[in-house]
Amino acid sequence: MSRILDDLRAAYARAWVRVKGNMRVKTWFLWEVVLPTIFMASVIYAYYNLDAPRIFIGFVVVGTMMMNFWFNVLWGMGNVLYWEKETGNLEVFLLSDRPIYMLLLGMALGGMLNTGIRSLAILLIGIFVFGAEFNTGGLMPATIVFLLTLAALYSLGLMFSSLHLVYGRKGIRINEILGDPISFLSGQYYPISVFPTVLQALASLLPLTIGLDGVRRALLLGQGLGDLYIHILGLGIMVMILLPLGIWVLNHMVEKGRRDGRLIMRWL
Repeated sequence: MSRILDDLRAAYARAWVRVKGNMRVKTWFLWEVVLPTIFMASVIYAYYNLDAPRIFIGFVVVGTMMMNFWFNVLWGMGNVLYWEKETGNLEVFLLSDRPIYMLLLGMALGGMLNTGIRSLAILLIGIFVFGAEFNTGGLMPATIVFLLTLAALYSLGLMFSSLHLVYGRKGIRINEILGDPISFLSGQYYPISVFPTVLQALASLLPLTIGLDGVRRALLLGQGLGDLYIHILGLGIMVMILLPLGIWVLNHMVEKGRRDGRLIMRWL
């Protein structure tokens, strides 16, 4: 029991550092809200011009909010161990008696909080500036689907961070490759029902796609838990697979890096 508490304290410590670090430069918050809002506004105005139903405004707002978390997984968690290696902190992590995945858990929780604050600002802009309307009765099922989606996404982040840990700068190409294609396949600004059947099936393998669809159905269509059981079941299975797989891959890559002597080699 004491070991578990020590692990949780280590995770809390890294979460605190992540939160304080991201809040130290106020302009970061401004740009991380303004830039996504500009992209969101461009799509909303396109829907205005097409005389689309007003439900599409909320559709775009939810997509913009949740896409922020995907980019946080890629850039805020995926290559975080590479950044720590470059700054010389990784050696301290490896000498610690705490599991490295608990340190990453803390970084993930800190990243979720920071991204959540920015996403909340985008939500308020969507409601008060663009007039997005949501069904408050769907808040509970939307929250359940949303939390399961985050668990699946950040479990993927464990695997991404392990690749960056071993392959260094080459791993950044992974972020560049996965950024826009995942945005396209997840249906950030449009329903994936417009895709061909094969592409829909491929997109449905992504937790972000399932999560986006579930949250939209709850907040925009007012669907309850009974209507979203497939989304909840699918995301739950993904978490049960991706979380232990992510921990295994991370531990495997750490051992591989130790054998190859690449863990603390910088500028790779």
